[in-house]
Amino acid sequence: MNPRFKLVLMNCAVAIALIYRWLTGTPAVVLVIVAIIMFALVNGLLWLTQRKFNQPKRNR
Repeated sequence: MNPRFKLVLMNCAVAIALIYRWLTGTPAVVLVIVAIIMFALVNGLLWLTQRKFNQPKRNR
């Protein structure tokens, strides 16, 4: 799967979850804090996995 497609899919999932929480009545301040944490976490984890995946393999 293309890394860019994974990034879009994961960010859309977070956005949809936040919209659902907003529609159910969660306060805006809580949503903003959770959004910052979740988007940073998702993008950071994807960046780390792609970076680790692209490292050259050592010869044994």
